[in-house]
Amino acid sequence: MTATTKIEWTEHTWNPFVGCSIHTAGCTNCYAMKQAHRIESFGTVSHYDGVTHKVNGRNVWTGRVNRASDRAMRKPLSIGGQALIFVNSMSDFFHESAADDWRREALSVMRQCPQHTFQILTKRPENIGPFLSRSGETFPANVWLGVTVEHAATVHRIAQLREVPAEVRFISFEPLVGRVGDLDLDGIHWAITGGESGPRARRCDPEWVREILAWCDLYDVPAFHKQWGTWASNPLVCENGMTPQRAAELDPEGKGGSLVDGKHVKRWPHARAAFSPVTDSQRATMASHFPGSISML
Repeated sequence: MTATTKIEWTEHTWNPFVGCSIHTAGCTNCYAMKQAHRIESFGTVSHYDGVTHKVNGRNVWTGRVNRASDRAMRKPLSIGGQALIFVNSMSDFFHESAADDWRREALSVMRQCPQHTFQILTKRPENIGPFLSRSGETFPANVWLGVTVEHAATVHRIAQLREVPAEVRFISFEPLVGRVGDLDLDGIHWAITGGESGPRARRCDPEWVREILAWCDLYDVPAFHKQWGTWASNPLVCENGMTPQRAAELDPEGKGGSLVDGKHVKRWPHARAAFSPVTDSQRATMASHFPGSISML
């Protein structure tokens, strides 16, 4: 089946429930708030009722979370072939207002579709363990579990993710709105980077991305650079002085382009059975390339 989303690192989106709330800096300009408001205004999809409202002229989450219709809940059963499915693009699977029964129902659907791979991405990893404990649930082998890390203040989510049993654990450094600094990627299998897009997008410094990619290389973690978000963040423009028009000719893929120093970084998770721990000396070497990035062990 042909992909039904423009998100490069997946093929379909699935929302067993919808609605969310602003949680950390990465949520400020969330595309889903505007999209949810538009769907809600149509008045034809009842489970979007009440999930957004206007605040100072902007569409913002109310904090209300609604279960989707039975048809929407069963959507993966109708997707043919083997597909990558991003779960809860219009919510957070571990939002505190989502009912455990909805999560269990969604996990049941995932188990009924072993041919598909489900990508669950959260900004609330602190809620994963308590849910598993009180529900007795586990994640099936076809689930990839990820956390968003948008700047240094949310790096702690990586350690929280590492404690959760999952076939693939991944980090989305998107929207990257600040430097993340020192990273421990032990037990992580994939990383996505990307700058923020949209009319209020905050600039992504190319050095922030290069630093993350260097940590990924050190830990043998495949990386996928999705986009720069805006031309102001693209190094062809902000470092080399090109016009956005010329940069777009040389780097047409993704919003604001996606080339990193002349190449595309589009790697996918791989088996890590032969992984060797990163040593102190290897981490120290990073300091010569990114001064101030190392907290020596």
